[in-house]
Amino acid sequence: PAQHSFLVSVEYCEEEVLSHEVMGSDVRIAYKPFSLMMDGIPFISLPKPPDTIPISSDRSILSNLLSLMEGGVVLSSREQGIYAERHSQAIVSWMGGTGDEMHVMERDVDPVMLFNRETFRQELDRFGRADGFQPQCGFSLWFGQDSSLSAPIFISIKLPWAQQLFKQAHDFRIWLESSPV
Repeated sequence: PAQHSFLVSVEYCEEEVLSHEVMGSDVRIAYKPFSLMMDGIPFISLPKPPDTIPISSDRSILSNLLSLMEGGVVLSSREQGIYAERHSQAIVSWMGGTGDEMHVMERDVDPVMLFNRETFRQELDRFGRADGFQPQCGFSLWFGQDSSLSAPIFISIKLPWAQQLFKQAHDFRIWLESSPV
């Protein structure tokens, strides 16, 4: 797979509403980003809440949150890793790629690295030698809260190239473990 691609899965209130693969080094994830088309960055437009989400406070919170998401988040795949910039008014938190801690993404500041390619390669090498844990092949974003427990919008971003490298290392590790010494 291409070194610059994203597999994006979007959930509203724990219900998957969108899954899309983007080929390229940049993508904007936003609600109604039509006013942003001039920047030339490919985008994933977040859908309206589906009818399957009950008409309740969840749906109301989700609709209000989407109205704050016009600027969205821009992801950029670079040689060093995957970076993100928050342009939305909504709170954006992230986790994965560079650790297991939840982080809040600041708005309109320098891009933050969400996924470090060198760290991934080191973790993959250790895993391949049966000397480490499985490396993360992506990261997650939460919109609306600074806690994963209550965020109405959850986005999982997998990196197909990282998943492929992990699969190769996993297969090699199984081969090593089953080979006679």
